[in-house]
Amino acid sequence: MNPRKTTIATLAALSVSLALADDFKTIRGKEYKNATINRVEPDGLVLRTKSGISKVYFTELPQDVQERFHYNAQQAAQFTSQTIEEVRLAQQQKIAADNKRAAEIAKNLELVRQQEEAEIQRQHEAKMQRQRMESQQHHRVQTNTQPTYSRSQEGIPEHTYELTQDYKIDFGGLTIRFRRGERYHGRILVDHAEIDRDGRSYTVPSGILRRVN
Repeated sequence: MNPRKTTIATLAALSVSLALADDFKTIRGKEYKNATINRVEPDGLVLRTKSGISKVYFTELPQDVQERFHYNAQQAAQFTSQTIEEVRLAQQQKIAADNKRAAEIAKNLELVRQQEEAEIQRQHEAKMQRQRMESQQHHRVQTNTQPTYSRSQEGIPEHTYELTQDYKIDFGGLTIRFRRGERYHGRILVDHAEIDRDGRSYTVPSGILRRVN
């Protein structure tokens, strides 16, 4: 018989087998009813059934089925070895890709952490700067508003005076109050009076004082 015609006949028969549904039973008794051959591989058949897609190896099938699909043990072994190697390489590539992705994620997280720490440090330094400025401003206000001790008229007779009414002095937010009836040591000058309290001299109208000695 012509080999070319034999090959064409074999391919035609195989195509018909692939197209038609068939029943397959393994040597251990497992059955695949009304199965369509999805793919023929050197080491087995990929079958489609109502339950889904399954692969049945030729070593699990009867000899007549092996012969029907031209099973070759050597080719099957080579195919299995090649498939295992491809799976191993694919797994290695996936592990490498996963590790690279994990490293990138860790790098991004570290960058975010450093940025957050830098922002916290910046905010802390800005807060400390504001506090220093507020402290300096408060110190300047206190210095500018602090009443000064004065002995502007040395040699003026000093006596004890009693306040005939309440009086207050404002120094830029700092208020000094004098109460009616309180007595202070002081001096009567030409256009005002000075009374001493807590080691300082304060200027008050002479008309609110009454000499008691």
